[in-house]
Amino acid sequence: MTIIYEILKESWHIYLDVAIYMLFGFFIAGVLYVFFKAEKIKQYLGNGRIRPVILAALFGIPIPLCSCGVVPVAAGLKKQGANNGAALSFMIATPESGVDSIAISWALLDPIMTVIRPVAGFITAVATGIVQNYFGTDDLPENKETVKGTSG
Repeated sequence: MTIIYEILKESWHIYLDVAIYMLFGFFIAGVLYVFFKAEKIKQYLGNGRIRPVILAALFGIPIPLCSCGVVPVAAGLKKQGANNGAALSFMIATPESGVDSIAISWALLDPIMTVIRPVAGFITAVATGIVQNYFGTDDLPENKETVKGTSG
């Protein structure tokens, strides 16, 4: 029973250490939401193979979304004209290097890791998006009746 108490106590101390950084991250996210409208962002992510990928990764870096919350946002970007590579780049860059992730990295790790983490996330997102745009398919598979006799 003592070990459970110690785990809960240390978890609470970590939460207290991280709380101020999380509040700052959410404040920055609110500022970004107010000043950068979604319509303006979406118009830059549609045409081209490299530029939209880089822009999507840059736009995704400061947004505090987890890996679950980024999927609907990326799907919405895709529906509103973003190409596949840009949507994929956004999906990778956002949870890896959001403002909240950077704040937690600062609180729990050292300043070097705080800088390396978003840079590595950006490079990974851009590389994946460019590969998708050059080597991936542009269309979704059709619903076919060949899948165990079911129809769309």
